[in-house]
Amino acid sequence: MMTEPDPSRMLAEMRFEDAIAELRSRPQALDRAHAEGLLRDWTHQARQLQARGEAGAARRVARGAQALRALLAHGPNPARMLTEVDLPEGYQGKIVLVLFRGGGFEGTVCLRSGDGWHREILNNARAELQDLGFPSAEAYPLGGAYAGFDDDGRIVIWGTSDELGACDKELAAEMIGRAYPERRVLIED
Repeated sequence: MMTEPDPSRMLAEMRFEDAIAELRSRPQALDRAHAEGLLRDWTHQARQLQARGEAGAARRVARGAQALRALLAHGPNPARMLTEVDLPEGYQGKIVLVLFRGGGFEGTVCLRSGDGWHREILNNARAELQDLGFPSAEAYPLGGAYAGFDDDGRIVIWGTSDELGACDKELAAEMIGRAYPERRVLIED
């Protein structure tokens, strides 16, 4: 006798793409109590890893917790499982607009930041998809720029990426404005 795939096991293994496909065909297969337990465990584990200085591992586990929290709140919708804007408070540096496609993503655009090169930010977005278990999803660059919090509490966007070209700064400003509604977002070029 063949058993049905277990979305709880898929979630525990951070194989979100497989779990989402299964939950779309069998929504009743979600064991909410198990998923909520995973969420508590991952949140605790991320804090412990961060406290030990294991920032990369902590970030991966925290992403899983965030995706699982979104799954529980919004159902099997991959676009809701990613943070639209990854721009930490006080940040000064490079940003990249990234298009996520495949694996259940239908043209989701997100903004990512990082201290490395623009290409490294894109590679980190690709790693984010793999960390969450979306092997069929891909991340495409939509250009880069710079963003920073100034002394007046505003967020300023400027410049371009030599390697990836310029991003749509109007779109980046809209996205950042949604993430920081209390802040004024300016474009300077």
